[in-house]
Amino acid sequence: MEGRELMRTAELETILRDRLIAAGVATVLNEDKSQFLDLSDGFFAEIVLNDGSKLTATEQIVRNLRGELQEKGVQLESIVRAIWRVKNIRFIGPARGVSGALKAALEFEATLESGTRECSVSIEVSLAALNKLREKFALSERVGSPAWTDEGDVHEQTLKKLVEEFLDFQLSSGGTSYWDPIRFPKLELKEAAVSYLMPDSKAFKQLQAAIDDFLGDYAIEYSLQELASRDVPIRDFDRVLPDLSSHLGGAFRPGEHFPTNALTLFQALGDVERKRLRQYYSKKVEEISEKLKLKYRTIFSN
Repeated sequence: MEGRELMRTAELETILRDRLIAAGVATVLNEDKSQFLDLSDGFFAEIVLNDGSKLTATEQIVRNLRGELQEKGVQLESIVRAIWRVKNIRFIGPARGVSGALKAALEFEATLESGTRECSVSIEVSLAALNKLREKFALSERVGSPAWTDEGDVHEQTLKKLVEEFLDFQLSSGGTSYWDPIRFPKLELKEAAVSYLMPDSKAFKQLQAAIDDFLGDYAIEYSLQELASRDVPIRDFDRVLPDLSSHLGGAFRPGEHFPTNALTLFQALGDVERKRLRQYYSKKVEEISEKLKLKYRTIFSN
């Protein structure tokens, strides 16, 4: 039974290839990414081209074959797509809705190319995504501002690079999850995409978690008592940093190094992540309850 199914698939592949050759399309067929599969009630074919200018002709060939097979009671599910790459990206400005009203987003236009064909797509970088970028570049004073400027904010080139990486990621998917830039020429780059494309370093995450634990509900009272006993101002991050060592932990894979020194981890960070961690710590300190601030006012007043 299995061999017969393989023969059926091979037969479908042969028919399609012969028709693509006859139409002069076979030369741009991407052999590695194209696939032909048996389904329980028919076939699935994914035809991938290296030149988008041949999409229309290929879609017609597959459409005709689908009709012929359907008359024989055989179903053919198919995807015809091209391999696209980013040619260039242009910053447009603040995004606008259909009515022309300003939106809380920035708009970029990208030109994609596939062989001899080009297409344009629009990408909106949401305010939430911009704010996440501002956090990652330690621009906390800009977080929340709907206005953007290349001076004192995330640089335009940085935004363009992120948009390019976002498009590369969208274009990398195949099968039923592929993105068709011709049919769907508008995309929104959201906060989650920034986190995925620009992940924090492991050391940063470990120190951030240590801060959360150090100032968390379970340990906060002990932490404040310990600092008060040594007369360490709680806002003096450099003097508090060693105390984070005992709050390092989490899940580790076999063979991984278990960090025990917060200062060593902090020194391993880049300048931006160091600045971000200081800002994060300061924010967490300000969130401590007024009751505790009064109880341990000596370390809060320094």
